[in-house]
Amino acid sequence: MPKVSNLAFFGLVLSAYAFYVEYKHEHESDDPNEEPFVALCDIEAISASCSQVFALPEGKLLSYFGIVEAGSMLDQPNAVLGALYYGTILLTLRKNYPMLKFIMSCMAMSSSIYLAIVLTTLKELCILCWTTHILNTLLLAKFFKGLKQSKSEKTIKSV
Repeated sequence: MPKVSNLAFFGLVLSAYAFYVEYKHEHESDDPNEEPFVALCDIEAISASCSQVFALPEGKLLSYFGIVEAGSMLDQPNAVLGALYYGTILLTLRKNYPMLKFIMSCMAMSSSIYLAIVLTTLKELCILCWTTHILNTLLLAKFFKGLKQSKSEKTIKSV
């Protein structure tokens, strides 16, 4: 199984690219002479389009669920939330916070499950999205294993 650092770094890169795609589409020029931006994850041959998925209301989960007001400074795309999650993992690699990492991973996985259900329901293929869902699953497994090891070490020390 890949190392946590590799998974988190890959997730951070994917989140940054997702944010870039969203930014490019939000700021596209109306100039007919300018070639439109086509994301690497928009693959017409297999009907895959991350750009369409990112534009869905669920693309900003915090405002979609009413946690923050739509259009506010805190109403950030899921890509930003992902970057914060993966960045936090990278920053805490050397720290032993198994419960915190597990809880963060559960939150990320909850989002992944919800978004995977939305993608499946809408019959949308977003390769970048599914890749992050897989990363979140792998990270959850890693952090669950780390949490179990941490608890067993505490049990051994207390005996």
